Amino acid sequence: MKVVKRDDKREDFDNNKVRKGIEEAARRADIDNDRIKEIVDKIAKDIEDNFKDKDEVKSADIRERILERLNEEEKKIADSFRDYKKQ
Repeated sequence: MKVVKRDDKREDFDNNKVRKGIEEAARRADIDNDRIKEIVDKIAKDIEDNFKDKDEVKSADIRERILERLNEEEKKIADSFRDYKKQ
């Protein structure tokens, strides 16, 4: 699957980028390491499953899905993720 970036460039989907972004936001939100791993694993799998049949997906759609899931799992991380990605 290709990810279409804001500047219209395309790159291969890298689940590690999803994981790293969530982990960084969770650390900034002062979440326990075991809880971070649990949330990261759930959401990373959800992203792969949700978009696996698509040839291309906009990075904004991936970000929106991550935020939806973070709001369900741990709102503090969602807020931190939102702030982290603005930088």
